Amino acid sequence: MALLFTATAAAGEMERSFWLNASLAVPRLGYWGAGFAPPQAPSTEEVGRAARVLLEQARPNRLYLIHHRELPFAEITRVFRDWRRACPASVEIVPALVLRMYDKEAAPVFSDSELEALLAFFKTEVNPRHIALYDVLPRRDQGAGLAQMAKAFPQGLLRVGLQPDEALDTPFTGAVEDTWSGFCHGLTNADWQAPGFGRDTLRRWLALRNQQSNPIAYDLIVVAWDYSVTKRGEYPGYDDAHKNLPLPEGRNRLAATEILARAKPETLAGFSADLLIIELNSETPPHDGARSFYRQLKDGRRYEGFYARPWQELCGIYLELAEGGKAAVMQNRR
Repeated sequence: MALLFTATAAAGEMERSFWLNASLAVPRLGYWGAGFAPPQAPSTEEVGRAARVLLEQARPNRLYLIHHRELPFAEITRVFRDWRRACPASVEIVPALVLRMYDKEAAPVFSDSELEALLAFFKTEVNPRHIALYDVLPRRDQGAGLAQMAKAFPQGLLRVGLQPDEALDTPFTGAVEDTWSGFCHGLTNADWQAPGFGRDTLRRWLALRNQQSNPIAYDLIVVAWDYSVTKRGEYPGYDDAHKNLPLPEGRNRLAATEILARAKPETLAGFSADLLIIELNSETPPHDGARSFYRQLKDGRRYEGFYARPWQELCGIYLELAEGGKAAVMQNRR
């Protein structure tokens, strides 16, 4: 196995983050619209088990916890306190708020007073430095809520779900960039490295980000698109959670190598991974169904389902980062 990381302190200090729902529930209420039933809030024990599994498998140093008013204020504040208690101080908890729903009207999720109360709680009890806006659609008008967030966190407003061709402008100070199409394009790893396929796309994105100064964490991928109807892994023309396949083995490692080699150090925050997407694809009947990714986390079990292979590869990369390259050295000695 080729070494990704040298044994340096810099590797251990890189961001190793996940983004997932604080409620550990599939997003509906406050995400796709206001007419859905609220989910069942996770128990304190379920949050503790989920945190333990993630820490044991991957040693993340930051968790972006998505909230979109799917739970009442009293319940969601309890859930965030549970996450904070379940993780050591070395793991930063960053609330990631959805300000606009994904319905046709792009309706606001929070009223001004609701958002004000949340921001005050987060700053006092969860994280005094950082908060994030979560949005996977580019250049949406976020309304007055964005100004509220920027006022409360003037030096620490982050963007989760930034698209590769989307500028990172003020008031944001850093971001997690979505890399899905750049990682997926290629049936085999040889295809991915061929001219015009995914590696070229990723290199172009890195060159664009190298022209700016704000740090970017790049999304590692577990769920790919449906390769079964393509010749060499081209985009099939749809994104279907019932058909999406695991990312090919070794792809995350190849892509991470490109990022480490080509990103300017001052613009590279590290790596992130979207666990919500794993859940949305895992919960479908052709994949894991009732034994979905979030369900396994809440039960305190390591995920060994349909997308297990790229998930475990991703966790291995995080462990190498956490050890500053030492984990890779030990693996090569076996």
